[in-house]
Amino acid sequence: MKIQVGGLSEGLHSYSFRAEPVELGLERDFDEEIAVEATLEKSSGEFFLRARLAAHATWVCDRCTAEFRNTIAAGYQMYYIWAGADTGRFDPAEIQVIPPGVNTIDIGEDVRQTLLLSVPLKRICREECKGLCPHCGKNLNESTCGCTDTGPDGRWDKLKELQNNLKHDAR
Repeated sequence: MKIQVGGLSEGLHSYSFRAEPVELGLERDFDEEIAVEATLEKSSGEFFLRARLAAHATWVCDRCTAEFRNTIAAGYQMYYIWAGADTGRFDPAEIQVIPPGVNTIDIGEDVRQTLLLSVPLKRICREECKGLCPHCGKNLNESTCGCTDTGPDGRWDKLKELQNNLKHDAR
């Protein structure tokens, strides 16, 4: 995912990229081609890139352990400036310096990092997912189980007693 910037005219330029996950080091979970739509604006020795990413991943639900497929849509922006230019007016998280003699910008690593940061911490197949029965392990999205609520776990009684004592002593 390289953009030739040497000799590029000033103004707005559009690019479309497609890459297999393995090309970006995303072998796990991502299972289809990754699409990137980017616009690069060149002005007086600096480049401003805006990129929109789309990818598909297959995960295991954290609630019910069923496999599901999800689409990730993400974006990022980045300033690229030549070495030696003033970087003080830019957010350090949104700037990359182009070393002397380099005529291309490789956005592959930025795309990879953006996709990895866009993966949800809790992977849930759907918001209404009921999860698994804590007693028998049955997937409650498929059907109900015959388990009855056995009440609170007795192993926590001493901790509950300690908590109540602390509340009482605080008064």
